[in-house]
Amino acid sequence: MAKIPIRYYDELREFTRMEDCAEKTMLAVSRLENPYNLTDENWVMYQDYLSKTAPKTVPEFIDNNRLTCFPLLVKYKVIRKVNINKMVDYAHTNRKMDILSYLLNVGNDLRNHPKALDIAPKFTPGKSENNAEFKMPSADARAGDIVWLGVLPMPWQVLENKNGRLLVISKYAFDCQAYNNTFYRVRWENSAVCKWLHKEFLPLHFTDEIKDAIHPVYIDEDNLYMEKTENLPESRLFFLNIEEARKYFRTDEERRARVTIVGRRKILWQHFDVYAHWWLRTPSLDRLAGASHVLANGDTALHGGFVVSNGYDRFYDHFGVRPAMYLDIK
Repeated sequence: MAKIPIRYYDELREFTRMEDCAEKTMLAVSRLENPYNLTDENWVMYQDYLSKTAPKTVPEFIDNNRLTCFPLLVKYKVIRKVNINKMVDYAHTNRKMDILSYLLNVGNDLRNHPKALDIAPKFTPGKSENNAEFKMPSADARAGDIVWLGVLPMPWQVLENKNGRLLVISKYAFDCQAYNNTFYRVRWENSAVCKWLHKEFLPLHFTDEIKDAIHPVYIDEDNLYMEKTENLPESRLFFLNIEEARKYFRTDEERRARVTIVGRRKILWQHFDVYAHWWLRTPSLDRLAGASHVLANGDTALHGGFVVSNGYDRFYDHFGVRPAMYLDIK
């Protein structure tokens, strides 16, 4: 009997419990841009959020100079004729001149040439077609973009695009797992969590198209090689090392990882609610008992989390799992 993939990311439950912010707005936008396996109920949920609640998050986009997001905010009616004057005033007051110029032009088009704008049609259950097929991420994807991957779609964040080869990481800590089942000489390529990702998660969760696009890597603790390297096993999924976590996420706030409902564990010595610690592949300083990780507050911990036991009981340290992978986009 075929195994059914675990729904690590339940769209309705995860989206509903998330506070209103620019991240939530872009999550909804990215999902409507990638609507494969999107239920009618969730389609309407995202659509209603963008038209009714998301407009109040636009000042956050302006504050952070996220100009590249604005065409999509127009497309999905976050920015409309009825609210653009307020956004123009906010951009002017805060001296965001590039965004101000864009908003002035869009405001003119909304008044005089609305049909010339790229505006998404309203989805209505029973009246609109919902037959979207999976599409690979664009070769033009930029760092920070959200792409949706998986048999049961889950958001992944683009960290880097080098000539159409995307480095992506799961947007959230979709599960919490122990790193290994022994203390001695913990290495990524021999860890229990590495085996779990490749033998359980990857075969069930990804479409064949994504599996074919994943570029194998070869890892020797902190070192990652793109070409086959003697005596190193092949990895399709991997954890970032501590330097990569600091490189691709510049601030503690960017490094924080929300934990999904499935990832919340009751058996932890520390229970995660909104944000979780998440594993890195860099060995801890003592190189025997632990592995490095990112703390729930976004700071990095080189001393490492205990991979098996916290020394006081038999429970494992189950920290967040955020796999990364390279995708070759043809």
